[in-house]
Amino acid sequence: MSINAINNADPYTAYRNKILTVAGVGAVAGGAVAASGKRYLYDGAPSDTFVKKVSKKLRKEMTPEETKEAKKINKFLAKATDPQTDLETLKPMIKDSKELSDAIKSTPDEAVDKAINRVYSQPKAKVRQDLLSLQQKTKSDKIASTNTALKLLNDNFDASTKKLVKNENTSDKVFGMMKKTAKNIQVKSVAALAATAGVIAGALCMVATDVPNVANK
Repeated sequence: MSINAINNADPYTAYRNKILTVAGVGAVAGGAVAASGKRYLYDGAPSDTFVKKVSKKLRKEMTPEETKEAKKINKFLAKATDPQTDLETLKPMIKDSKELSDAIKSTPDEAVDKAINRVYSQPKAKVRQDLLSLQQKTKSDKIASTNTALKLLNDNFDASTKKLVKNENTSDKVFGMMKKTAKNIQVKSVAALAATAGVIAGALCMVATDVPNVANK
C-alpha cells in the first residue's frame, strides 16, 4: 500500500494556506482601522488612560525631595479626613512637613508652634476645617496628580483639530513627553486590534471554508 506524499497539492495544506491568507488580510485591515482613529482620545478629548499615563510620567520626573514631601502631605490629608482621627496626632505630621509647616502659618514670620496653637485653639470642627484647607497651599502633592495631568493635557490640546498643540507655558521636555506617550498608546492599540482582527478573521474563515474531506480516500 502506497502513501501519497504531502505537498502543496495536499488538500489540508491548501486549506491551511487559505486560513493564513484570510487571517493576514484581517490583521492588516484591523491595523488600518485602529490607525485611522486616535486611540489616546475618548469622545474627542484626552482619555482617562492618557491622563493616567501622563500622571505616571510626571511622577517619575519628581525629585526625591518632592516625592517624600508629597507622601507626607497625602498621609496627613488621609488622616485629617478620617472622622475617627484624634486631631492631636496630626501636630507632629505638620511639623515634619516643610510645606504643611509653611501652609499653617498666617505670615511667613510666624513660628510653626505658634501657628499650630492658634489653629488648635478653635472649636474642633473649625480645627478640622482649617487643617483640611492646608492642602490648598501645598505643591508637591499636586505635581503628578491626575488633576494636574488633565489640566496639562487640556492646556496643550486643540479641541477643534483634536491635536496636541504646545502651550507657551509648557516646556519642550514636558510637551515632548506628552506626544511620546500619545504615540505609545496609539502603537500598542494598533498592534492589539490588528492581532484581534487576525484571530477573528481566521475563525470566520474556518466557519466559512469547507474542511477537506479525505477520510474515504
